[in-house]
Amino acid sequence: MAEHISYKVTFKETADEWLFQYRQSDCVIHAFYNIKGVRVLKLLESVQFPGTIDDMEKWTQYKKVVTIELVIDDYSFDAFWIKYNLKVKKEPNQKAYEKLNLVDKIKCFNRLKKYDEFLTKTGQAKAHLVTWLNQKRWNDEY
Repeated sequence: MAEHISYKVTFKETADEWLFQYRQSDCVIHAFYNIKGVRVLKLLESVQFPGTIDDMEKWTQYKKVVTIELVIDDYSFDAFWIKYNLKVKKEPNQKAYEKLNLVDKIKCFNRLKKYDEFLTKTGQAKAHLVTWLNQKRWNDEY
């Protein structure tokens, strides 16, 4: 059973993305990550910060402003290895992946579909995973 429940919040106007993780035991916030964007947090000042799962559930009423989705909690190398689907040089790939922080791992998962679509469109060969990770190619615009 997972220890945390994670929600990804995307602001429609700015495309900022935030990740909120809540402890499953008491439903209180465990961690908050700014995945994408430079928006200044004013939530704490106006007492709107979703400190509990109940608070996050209340945010669903703001459908015109934000998109809220429950996200996978498995950002492990094994999960990414399967998703990347180029099974060569596993050890160096794992070492490169484990050096990433959680936000970069999430970005890798999120950008992989666009990368695969780009490869299909252009006919280019898929980069070895270690190259893709070390060159931070998840930041490329596909």
